[in-house]
Amino acid sequence: MVGGSCLCGAVRFEIDQVRALTHCHCANCRKLTGAAFATYAHVDADKFRFVAGEDMTVAYESAPGSFRHRCKTCGCLTPGKASYLPTVSIPAGLLDDDPDVRPRLHVFTSSRAPWWTIQDDLPQHEKWVPGYEPKS
Repeated sequence: MVGGSCLCGAVRFEIDQVRALTHCHCANCRKLTGAAFATYAHVDADKFRFVAGEDMTVAYESAPGSFRHRCKTCGCLTPGKASYLPTVSIPAGLLDDDPDVRPRLHVFTSSRAPWWTIQDDLPQHEKWVPGYEPKS
């Protein structure tokens, strides 16, 4: 089991198993995190549960049909589920334990920070991973 929480601890959750970790370089992720990219843990919805604070989150539509969630108290990004995916996306920095997986790929490399050079050998996708784009 992998536990996680926001900075203030109001939002807490448990994960039975992390499916994958990905690095996202899109402008929204960069701006929301203030970093060169955001790393997300992807978890099958039935392997994720809130322990506390689900009602302490507020949703923000960062792009049409794409919602980000934040803790109402500390402002941390919190877990969220896109309607078009069977998984919950969790900012990996919220994980309190080792998820026993390592990052597998980079997405939205076409909008990466111009001052950042990707120096690993992970697969790179200019936009969405094929098959995981939003459904219209």
